[in-house]
Amino acid sequence: MQLKTAWQKEIYENPQLLGKVIAIQNEKIVFSAKTYQEVIAHFDQKDQSYSLFKVPGNFYHVRILSFRIKSLRKHPWLPTYPIKFHFDNNTSQTKEMLIDSGADISLINYEFGKLLGFEKSPHEAILEAEGIGGCTVPYLLRNTLIEIEGFQFENLFAWLQNEQVNEMIIGREIVFDLFDIEFKQAEETIIFKHRKKT
Repeated sequence: MQLKTAWQKEIYENPQLLGKVIAIQNEKIVFSAKTYQEVIAHFDQKDQSYSLFKVPGNFYHVRILSFRIKSLRKHPWLPTYPIKFHFDNNTSQTKEMLIDSGADISLINYEFGKLLGFEKSPHEAILEAEGIGGCTVPYLLRNTLIEIEGFQFENLFAWLQNEQVNEMIIGREIVFDLFDIEFKQAEETIIFKHRKKT
C-alpha cells in the first residue's frame, strides 16, 4: 500500500485544526472535534470507515527527536501510516501514527489509551524514559492487538501518563522486525512489506 497524505496539507492551510482530533476519509479531513469520543460519536450511526489523527499543537515545527524548530522545515510531510487497533469488544479503530525509526518503542498518548480501556492498577509503578536535556516522560507498558496491511499481532506500547503529550508513534520494537519499511519522502509515501517466515 502506498500512502499519499493530502490531509496533512489541509492542516497546514487550517491552523484552527491544531490540537483537534480529525477524521480522515479518502485522504481528506471530513470532521474535527476536541476529543476522540466526539469524533467516534459523530460516525457512530454511519457505516463508514475512517482514520483518526490528533493534530499536535506543534505540528508546523520540524521534529529533531523531541524538539521541533519551525524555521528549518523545508518539506512539510509527517510520515504517518494508518494503524488499526482492535478492541476487546470485537470492534476496531484506525489511527494515523507517526512511523519513527528513532523510537525504541511505540507510544500511545494518555487519551487514546483510556479509549482502548487501559487503566493503571493501584500498586503499579510508573516507569520513566529519559528525553533530551534530562527531561523524563512517565509511562506504563501495555500490549494491545493492532493490524498493519492485514496482519494482526500484539504490539508493545508505552502508554504515556502525561495528558499534555499528544504523540502517537510506531517505534522499532516488534513492528520493525515484522515488516520491511520503506520511506519515500519525495513521494510522501511509506511502504510496509510483511516479512514472511521461511
